[in-house]
Amino acid sequence: MAEGLRRRTVITVVASGAVLGTASCTSSSGTPPAEWKFFTPHEAAVIQDATARIAPGPEDDPAERGHPGAREADVTHYIDTMLSALEQKAVDQDKVFAGGPWSSRHTSGPDLMAMFIPLDPVSAIAWRKRLAGWQQQYRQGVASLDKLAGGSFTTVHKTAQDTILAKPAMSSFLQILFEHTVEGLYSNPEYGGNRDEAGWTDISYPGDIQPRGYSPAQVTQSDGPDPIGKEPIVTDALRFLGVV
Repeated sequence: MAEGLRRRTVITVVASGAVLGTASCTSSSGTPPAEWKFFTPHEAAVIQDATARIAPGPEDDPAERGHPGAREADVTHYIDTMLSALEQKAVDQDKVFAGGPWSSRHTSGPDLMAMFIPLDPVSAIAWRKRLAGWQQQYRQGVASLDKLAGGSFTTVHKTAQDTILAKPAMSSFLQILFEHTVEGLYSNPEYGGNRDEAGWTDISYPGDIQPRGYSPAQVTQSDGPDPIGKEPIVTDALRFLGVV
């Protein structure tokens, strides 16, 4: 990685161009859920460590003190929820598209974002195919990380984990893992990530403030320099991560 370039900068830059409102699943130290829906406990531990190298928090990098990362935002839970999105029959919901039109974060009443929208038959078929592909990529990705680590990816040093993730053989998996890490950090908490709105708080995003919404003055008021224009930062970082 380029000298002086921190991954926190990279994640924030990428997230600035992401949809931070109603997004689809296309989900202190992180504590694994009591029961994983798709991952085995070992797979969850590997993904938790891998996503924490992409978006480290204070537990993974002292330089990130005060900035929650993938572990703190429970990104692994988001990914696990996403990969099992069509298997949520216990609550009779396919957790792909959050409902709305608003949550209970800034108003009284039920959290309407938690009432997921049912998929029509054609959409369900398309999503099953998409999720099946991702499930296979995650199974193979975890196996590859373990193999390159000579046992378990979770037992090697963080610098060794960085080296493994940057290997050409991991580039395809790293790309999807990077995308899902960003989603888990900054999407609506109803998808399983962004725990305690950690990602939103870190980038000073107030979240969905419906039904009041934003006033015309707030929409037109500048909130500071737009980091999207810093193309060299994104390019250098993604090259390091093996994404481009």
